Amino acid sequence: MKKFLKQAEGRTVPQQDGTAWPADGMDAEDTLYVRRRIADGDLVEVPAPSVPIEPPAGDPPSNDPPATSAGGKPKGAK
Repeated sequence: MKKFLKQAEGRTVPQQDGTAWPADGMDAEDTLYVRRRIADGDLVEVPAPSVPIEPPAGDPPSNDPPATSAGGKPKGAK
């Protein structure tokens, strides 16, 4: 079962793989590691946002195929 969790106020919490826990929170599996972080007060369960969290502003991803050279290979390919 997944829970939507955020870091408690003033806390910095690593995920189990060592990467930083997102400041906006994330869905996390109910693992021993997560339960321990909740029990220690590092993570708090909050309602999941009704609107999905958007990626940072910038150029939208392109659906165009990669540019190719005259040989039909992607540019930079050997």
